Amino acid sequence: MAANLTAGVVTKMLSGEVTSEKEIMPILQLTDLKLVLARIQGPHQNPELSRERYRIALSDGISSIEGIFNSPLNILVKQGNIQLGSILRLTIFVCNVVQGKRLVLVSNVDVIAERFDAIGNVQTRRPDDPVQSSIDQRGGAVSANTQRVGGFEQQQAIKNEMNGGRQINTGRFGVANSPQPQVSQRPAYGAASGSGFPETSPSTRPYGSPNAGYGSSRQEQIRAPAPQTAYSRPVQSGYHQPQPPSRYVNSGPVARNEDPPRTIPISALNPYQGRWTIKVRVTSKGELRRFNSTRGDGKVFSFDLVDADGGEIRVTCFNEVVDQFFDQIVVGNVYLITKGSLKPARKEYNHLPNDYEIHLDNASTIQQCYEDDAAIPRNKFHFRDIGDIEHMESNSITDLIGIVSSISPTGTIMRKNGTEAQKRALQLKDMSGRSVEVTMWGNFCSAEGQRLQSLCDSGVFPVLAVKAGRISEFNGKQVSTIGSSQLFIEPDLPEARELREWYERVGRNAPCVSISREFSGASRQEIRKFITEIKDEKLGTSEKPDWITVSATISFMKIENFCYTACPIMIGDRPCSKKVTNNGDGTWRCERCDKCSNDCDYRYILQLQLQDHTGVTWATAFQEAGEEIMGLPAKDLYYIKNEDQDEEK
Repeated sequence: MAANLTAGVVTKMLSGEVTSEKEIMPILQLTDLKLVLARIQGPHQNPELSRERYRIALSDGISSIEGIFNSPLNILVKQGNIQLGSILRLTIFVCNVVQGKRLVLVSNVDVIAERFDAIGNVQTRRPDDPVQSSIDQRGGAVSANTQRVGGFEQQQAIKNEMNGGRQINTGRFGVANSPQPQVSQRPAYGAASGSGFPETSPSTRPYGSPNAGYGSSRQEQIRAPAPQTAYSRPVQSGYHQPQPPSRYVNSGPVARNEDPPRTIPISALNPYQGRWTIKVRVTSKGELRRFNSTRGDGKVFSFDLVDADGGEIRVTCFNEVVDQFFDQIVVGNVYLITKGSLKPARKEYNHLPNDYEIHLDNASTIQQCYEDDAAIPRNKFHFRDIGDIEHMESNSITDLIGIVSSISPTGTIMRKNGTEAQKRALQLKDMSGRSVEVTMWGNFCSAEGQRLQSLCDSGVFPVLAVKAGRISEFNGKQVSTIGSSQLFIEPDLPEARELREWYERVGRNAPCVSISREFSGASRQEIRKFITEIKDEKLGTSEKPDWITVSATISFMKIENFCYTACPIMIGDRPCSKKVTNNGDGTWRCERCDKCSNDCDYRYILQLQLQDHTGVTWATAFQEAGEEIMGLPAKDLYYIKNEDQDEEK
């Protein structure tokens, strides 16, 4: 991602025109970085009481300003996400005057590029400009220990104030504290202005060199200075101001960091990380959903990820982020995902074994890896035996695998909100000797459901793996698909091969007990009852229906109102079938469809009296059962009845 430094903003920060992120969130380059360890001492000295801070210098390509990183950013420096040359967007900062010098205190940043060559022609401050510190001083001694970060100058300054006396010790690590030739003088960071304490000039060894300045004498370094780099300062003399190095002459946009990003496992993600990158595979992708809230209309979608270590996490996108990433995400592809907010996972919707989920924003990036990574699994299952499901809590999410023994045709139901939903049920059994009803909803009915139907009709009973099915307790234990569910027919898994061998060997004819009390498919469990038992056991009087089988004779049938006029308008692949009323002008109106049609359909609603050797009861036969009893469609029987009435008249 290309970005430009915010030219001229440092001048405004130094003048007080820009004091915080409320005015602007500038993009600056980090040109100096030094660890400052401030130890606070007082009447009750505690040598362990100290605070780490990083002294910084930020450039806009023209001017630079000094300041301090707040402690939450320390971890980013230690992890290497922030280093010399980093391009940063200051999202939370404040500019204040500290002991006569304006400094910037940075609390939060966005890292645009972790490392980049120096940009612009930066005006460096004079060697005799004081550098102030806001280290707390209280009535005793103040001790400061500073060292340059990233392979730059390391130095130690110890200042003791006791009874009005001072002692100064300055020297490089690895160099004896012998008198050194003074190259330049400026107050140490944290000393008062005008204190006059000498300080040696910064090291001029190249950026990133691990050896320069160590194990050699100070005189040798002066006689043979190291080559200048973009972030080093030239050796100073007290007589002239040096010109900036020639590498500062070019100013332009910042390009994407070409170094490959360092990835971390999903298990290492936490809400306190500023920038991270994970390499993951998309295992499932939810549908685009729209919602309405007090803040207006919105849209959302989510997708699940797995990495090479087996970690799983869900990603959620809202509103404009949906437009940015929805088409880019494809199940099975591998991606590098950078930057996002970690939120606590809502376990009522998120079944993955992770306490967090990722929310992407406009600053997030998703980059596809076109070379597949075999180390990342295509999916991760946590299979449970069907026998275990019988003892699991309702609304639990589980994975299961079994043999499809039967499947029912697709049906349509009306939801409470007035919308229709398609459903299809199948019976799944496994080696535990149990079977369960699995209900497929929505698109599963016409996609995987149709394929399963064809296989069962041809005599091949396939292995089906269900990922993320929800357990319900209606009519016994059942498993239903949800938005994040996945169905795998004949998957290439060890569990599937083991099931197939078991089924071909003994499972086809093995007895199986259903943990679902009723099944809407072809192999519903038969419970035979006599008519007197229906009344004695009060079957059909509870909230849940009771499914039974009765062997009886039709002793009487009502011929009045044996059918009703139904709406013929198609909804999907099925007719509406709701009752219509005659408008008197040859048209029929359906309240459900809110439409009028020129014709209507006729559907059975037979009222029958059934009798066996124990008693008599009434029953109702609807369309399919009515056609089987009468042997012809309700429309034909309606016309026959009306023709007979016309002939009698």
